[in-house]
Parts: sequence; C-alpha cells; structure tokens
Amino acid sequence: MSEEDFDFIFNANVKGAFFVAQEVGKRMLARAKGAVPGTYSGGRIINIASMAGLRVLPQIGVYCMSKAAVVQMTRAMALEWGRFGINVNAICPGYIDTEINHHHWETEQGKKLVQMLPRKRIGKPEDLDAMLVMLASGESHFVNGAVIAADDGFGA
Repeated sequence: MSEEDFDFIFNANVKGAFFVAQEVGKRMLARAKGAVPGTYSGGRIINIASMAGLRVLPQIGVYCMSKAAVVQMTRAMALEWGRFGINVNAICPGYIDTEINHHHWETEQGKKLVQMLPRKRIGKPEDLDAMLVMLASGESHFVNGAVIAADDGFGA
C-alpha cells in the first residue's frame, strides 16, 4: 500500500464523508439555533459505512480502517448534535452488486466469496432502501448514533 493509495482511500471514505456531513450539519445547527429562517429544525444525516468497518477482512485492511472511522465519526456527530434534534446514523452494507463490482461476482474469486456468505447471495442497492427511508423519516426520532449492519448476516 503506497501513501498515495492510503490517502486516496481515506480522502474518499473519511474526509469526503466528514466534510459533507459537517456542511449539512452546519445548516441544520443554524436552523436549530434560530440563526437561519425555516420552520423545520433538527434533521437526519445517514452515513454509509460498510460491514468492513465492523469486521476486518483480509487484503482490504486500509479500506476497513477507513470505514471504521466513518462508524466512529457517526457516533461522535450523534453525541455532539443530538441535543439539537439532529440524528446521525450509519448503515453498514455488506456485499452489494453495483456497477463497479458487477463483473467480480462472475469470477472464480467472486464465486468463492459468495459461497462464504450465510445465504450465498449478494445484495442489490434497493435492498437498502427501506432502511434509508426509515432513518430519514420523522418516525426515527429516537434512533441516533445507530450503526446498522445490512449484510444478510455476514457479520454475525
């Protein structure tokens, strides 16, 4: 792992998530404190971490470290911003079939990985929809600082 590769992974996964959440959080905090007009105060921030942030996996240690940082960032923001009605939670998806990795699941290595999974299947992006909607809804007002695995049992 080169320093450039390390920086690329941490910049994308940690720095990017942090500064987006911070910028959104600033606006939510300003509304909560009455500094910005608006009828709604509070808000929801949903970070996307990874089950790799909860469980170290071979050959992707730096990626795992970066997603673990997102998990801790979520908990810190929830603790600091909760009193302003801002809920910060994280979803930790397992293996999801995306445009970037779609070809991988047809390779020998990808097929072996699928066989290691409890239900021997890969998720789809829409498998996360219900959780995202729930966390974004007003009904989730008591859910703050949660780190929810959506990995079909892989991390169990």
